[in-house]
Amino acid sequence: MDKIVDILKNGGVAALPTDNLFCLAADASNEIAVSKIFRIKGRAESSAIPVLIADFSDIYKYTIDQPNNLDLILQKYWPGELTIILKKAATLAPNLSPGMDTIGVRMPDSEFIRSTVRKLGKPITGTSANLSGETPAMTSDQVELSMGSKVDFIYKNATTTGGLPSTVLDLSTRPARILRHGAIEKSELQSTLKLHKLDLSI
Repeated sequence: MDKIVDILKNGGVAALPTDNLFCLAADASNEIAVSKIFRIKGRAESSAIPVLIADFSDIYKYTIDQPNNLDLILQKYWPGELTIILKKAATLAPNLSPGMDTIGVRMPDSEFIRSTVRKLGKPITGTSANLSGETPAMTSDQVELSMGSKVDFIYKNATTTGGLPSTVLDLSTRPARILRHGAIEKSELQSTLKLHKLDLSI
């Protein structure tokens, strides 16, 4: 982990296993490091990159204008497969979501990733480790085949669980919206948000 954190502190990019796939991790406060992610993936720089955090309190460091009862919602689904869209704070690199005032944030169900974030002291990028248009990598071998020397570090001999991607819930708007259907069902979210006096658009 010390080697990984040193790479990230120095603006590098590491391919790391999360709870469901490999991600391309970089310091999410470092604009140059974030730019590398776009180049490595061959991804349009108009696309947004989500970030991964370690603790519930991090959401208040890296986003603003959170809705009431946010803690109660997050305690139900985090750590896990829910990405929350909120207004982004100035502590994050602006090119994570160019031209947008929002950012996707998730606390993964991976103690390894959360420990890496804590040791770095910054959130990391959580975009999947694959070239744009390719299937997300679930093993270190797949990352090696797809990206090879394009990244500074690949966590070797690791396999992730795969499965559905995270559900993306936009809480920056009223009513809330699901931007991507995934591991958490719409009916489940609808029930939770209603309980906490938030509406979900159809």
